[in-house]
Amino acid sequence: MAGQYDDNVKKLIEANPQDFVALAVKGGQFEAILDKELKTTHIFADALLKVRQNGKPMLVHFEFQSGEDPHMPERLLEYNTLASREHDYWPVSSCVIYLRKVNNSPTSPFIRKLPDSEEVVIFHFKSIELAKISADEFLQSGGIGLSPLVTLTQGGTEHNVVRKMIAGLQSSGKTNLLVIASAIASLAFEGKSVAEQEWLERTFAMLNDTLRSTKFYQKILKEGREEGREEGREEGREEGREEGREEERRRELQLQRDALVDIVRDRFPDLVRLFKKQAVTIEDPVLLMHLIVKISTAQTAEEAEQQLFAILRQDSEHEDERRELR
Repeated sequence: MAGQYDDNVKKLIEANPQDFVALAVKGGQFEAILDKELKTTHIFADALLKVRQNGKPMLVHFEFQSGEDPHMPERLLEYNTLASREHDYWPVSSCVIYLRKVNNSPTSPFIRKLPDSEEVVIFHFKSIELAKISADEFLQSGGIGLSPLVTLTQGGTEHNVVRKMIAGLQSSGKTNLLVIASAIASLAFEGKSVAEQEWLERTFAMLNDTLRSTKFYQKILKEGREEGREEGREEGREEGREEGREEERRRELQLQRDALVDIVRDRFPDLVRLFKKQAVTIEDPVLLMHLIVKISTAQTAEEAEQQLFAILRQDSEHEDERRELR
């Protein structure tokens, strides 16, 4: 599977396994996420789910592919066989999801023949090409947990589609998927104009508004307002309002810093100490959100570190400008 997408799409399955089960198995009910390592040869499937269909156990195996691979059926067959053997020989449904446009994707079934044309293997698998599915059809037919992938569909990078996806995640309470959605969208917008990429960055920089709608964030804001009101009674109404706003800003920044460190801990654990130390110095919420998006798509620890220091330089420049204005 292409490294650019690995972490995000795997997290997407882990966050919404039932939606992916429904995509691949009619009537399937998700039960558990299993160990992806197929131990005999130490190969890893992208996702392996335990499912129950018609009351009986089975497995669903997903592979994500971003380019052409003429040997994809053989790979799927290998994973399918090893997964079944690893888990009590349960039946396995294999599904490949193409994240980018491919011209010659192999079709099911895969048939292996002997030189005399005798068929010795007939293997059926599911193949989904996101680039051939219209964005509207995808959003209408898929569960909300699949919607972060919509920017990879046909017409998925249109502004109204991106906004609709964000609104859907917000209204359904799936705000935890917005970071993954932004990371996938940034890859989908690669190759587009600078203006388009800047629009995407601005759109996701406004995720602070979405955070404000969560119950957890509202609780924090309520506490900040109560503190501000209490201070206002003691020191005057105007001063209390100002300090309440400042407290709200500090809490908002802390939420973003915590989210950033959580992502780093998951993706680049060796950098956690560095990010903890440096994140507290960033005072610009837009830059913090921009850094969250960049770290979500960074491929290596070195790249993540470079993105951090680039944002720190920008924040320092902004601080110099603020001092001049004062």
